[in-house]
Amino acid sequence: MLKIVGLGPGSKDGIPSANLEALRNARRVILRTARHPSAEVLRGEGIDFGTCDDLYESSQAFDELYAAIAERVISVGEGAVYGVPGHPLCGEESVRILLARCGAEVLPAPSFIEVTLAALRKPFSGALQVWNAHEPMAHWPDARANQMVYQVDSRQAANDAKLRLLQYFDAESRAYLVSDAGLDTEKVLEIELSEVDKHEVGPMTTLYVEGLSLERPKGFYGLVDIVDRLLGPGGCPWDREQTHETLKRHAVEETYEVLAAIDSGDPDRLCEELGDLLLQSVMHAQMDAIEGLYDVDDVIARVSEKLVTRHPHVFGEGDARTADEVLQNWDAIKQREKGEPASILDGVPAALPSLLRAFEVSKRAARVGFEWPSVEEVWRKVEEERAELKEAISGGDASRIEEEFGDLLFALVNVARWLAVEPEDALRRMVDRFVDRFQAMERVAQKPLRELSAEEWDALWESAKSER
Repeated sequence: MLKIVGLGPGSKDGIPSANLEALRNARRVILRTARHPSAEVLRGEGIDFGTCDDLYESSQAFDELYAAIAERVISVGEGAVYGVPGHPLCGEESVRILLARCGAEVLPAPSFIEVTLAALRKPFSGALQVWNAHEPMAHWPDARANQMVYQVDSRQAANDAKLRLLQYFDAESRAYLVSDAGLDTEKVLEIELSEVDKHEVGPMTTLYVEGLSLERPKGFYGLVDIVDRLLGPGGCPWDREQTHETLKRHAVEETYEVLAAIDSGDPDRLCEELGDLLLQSVMHAQMDAIEGLYDVDDVIARVSEKLVTRHPHVFGEGDARTADEVLQNWDAIKQREKGEPASILDGVPAALPSLLRAFEVSKRAARVGFEWPSVEEVWRKVEEERAELKEAISGGDASRIEEEFGDLLFALVNVARWLAVEPEDALRRMVDRFVDRFQAMERVAQKPLRELSAEEWDALWESAKSER
């Protein structure tokens, strides 16, 4: 069976005796990298080894690199010992791949987390987020948690980590560059976060930033913290009384506020309204977090995974050259994920505004072939529905009038789809124009509106139209 051994921080004392014994007795030893002080320790002990350092030069991406390392280790066969810096189960992606593919015995050793915290000689409490300076995080840094960034092995890596953290921490936040933790050459440099990339770093440098103890941390998790306080003990009585049901109308209202801000063309207004809409998402997520169901990180993780899997033309091997092809791929992937729906229209929420729902239903039906051959045919359908409505009006049947009026509206929605017009937007903007013009008439009318003649109304309307 393959043995995976931790090499600790890089000193002989840091390698457990059982690990050294396994290395001495191995048929073949392979290290992830010899660019670590533990390699010199092994040489001093007379232990021969191979390395995977050449793979770092040939691999284009980290996932390719780790997969290639795992493949090489497996190819060595029975009696192999694979050595990695620190603890095998801490920050070692190649080990995760190996354990998923084959059985292995893991021999632990002190991790970089342990020796870094020991080097800092600072009391540790609260949460700790640990991430690799060279790889994207699964989630944003949480400013309430202590941050430990490993493999800060170049000024570029230090700069990247600094810029990511500055989105949530103040530039003056205390930061610590810990080099060669656990070795005789151990060094701890205390600086401001903004200065992280101005100092020398190396292969064994870790960046540590203490979580904020401010009343209101910056960034996204600052908002999460505020919501948690509002919903928690001693929080806001109104917020604590809310449920998903009571907040539904606020989500709808904030959505339309965003639409109005977009129509206004005012970026400051849009910025504010997007924040109000974001608050609704955070409120719903953190209400369920209190119940232990999920939290905002789970929401982010799920939508991130969805975006990646449903855009294979961006993140994978898929191909889509037009927006229509993207939508077709999206629907096909969604069906594979959720199983064949009972109806292609099942995914259209019944709670949508009726005009928007009609537009979405029309698009879904057309996407699978339920479509007119040309826009002229759609116009003929409009005329047919108009005639049927007039006939219903002549008959005086209120129920049929309502039905035929709905048919006419739906036919016009299909015209909008053919003309690439969003009917909901078009009607909303038309109503906005009507309101502007009517209010302009109110301002200039020389007598009460109820006393205006038809000719006076017409003159005022034409005047308002010419100005707006």
